[in-house]
Amino acid sequence: MALLSEALSDHHDLDPFESDRVELNQWLKQEARRAHHAGTARVTVWTDEVTGVVVGYYAIAPTNVAPDGLSRKARAGLSGPIPGYLIAKLALSQQLMGTGLGGQLLLDVLETVAAAANVAGGRLVVVDAINERAHGFYAHYGFTPIAGGMRLFARIDAVSASIAHAQYGAAGGDTSAVAAGLRWAVSGEPEYVLILQIEPVAHQAKGSGAAHDAVSDIFTQLGFQTIGRLSDALARAGAGAHCRIDSPRHATIVARLDTGAAIDVPIPHDRPDLNEHLSAQGFASVYITTNSIGHDGLLDRGLFERDSARGHVMGAEVVVIRD
Repeated sequence: MALLSEALSDHHDLDPFESDRVELNQWLKQEARRAHHAGTARVTVWTDEVTGVVVGYYAIAPTNVAPDGLSRKARAGLSGPIPGYLIAKLALSQQLMGTGLGGQLLLDVLETVAAAANVAGGRLVVVDAINERAHGFYAHYGFTPIAGGMRLFARIDAVSASIAHAQYGAAGGDTSAVAAGLRWAVSGEPEYVLILQIEPVAHQAKGSGAAHDAVSDIFTQLGFQTIGRLSDALARAGAGAHCRIDSPRHATIVARLDTGAAIDVPIPHDRPDLNEHLSAQGFASVYITTNSIGHDGLLDRGLFERDSARGHVMGAEVVVIRD
């Protein structure tokens, strides 16, 4: 089953969704759209790519965390409320329980929180477990219980570091790409076209609320153009981004918004052949997409072709520079 993670919108059919908790089902069907449109929470749904059926969802909201029961390290020395994010809802369809997708749904939440914190700040992510089983679920994935209740927390910097290590093979301190919410995929032998998926844009689109509009807004500044408007395989897509080879086993594409800001995207450490190719050729074609990468981290060509036809994919020729 191919699953898409996307912001809740009016076209999603919520009625068939059934988890094992009646209150979570009712909230999705009766309250989710109101909360999402009002801005009191941001709701993301998982849908079956083939049927369009919603099979999972979560809702997050900014919050202030009371310092009671937290260690000084968790509080960062603060005595008052600590800014963070609340996992307000999280539920998976009954038919998918026991498949391991619950952990993937939580990972989706944490990637979104890490991306939001990189932009807007935030120290902790908290959740109020609905029962003992849910409490054990969050504890299993590294959340720390707060004495005296069903609340658990995790430090966002630790979350980002863990995701960086698990998904990118990056060192614990190398979390900039994860915090920016970017995923990579590589295709196109032997040219090694680099496909970058922009996760926070999909979850937190601005303006019209369409993810591709936010992609366009951000990357137009970098010289990226919509694929449909290019005449010759991105050869004249413009400057404004470059690739820096940090070590023989680690490359980074750096998209610079200005002299004081950059989005760093590490290329997988297990692809030294790709690093060698980029160094030898001196350039790479880079495409930016919002939802064309599957949950295995690789390009879904069908989705990519669909998004390209809709004008949701942008691209540029990126120069490779060795430090």
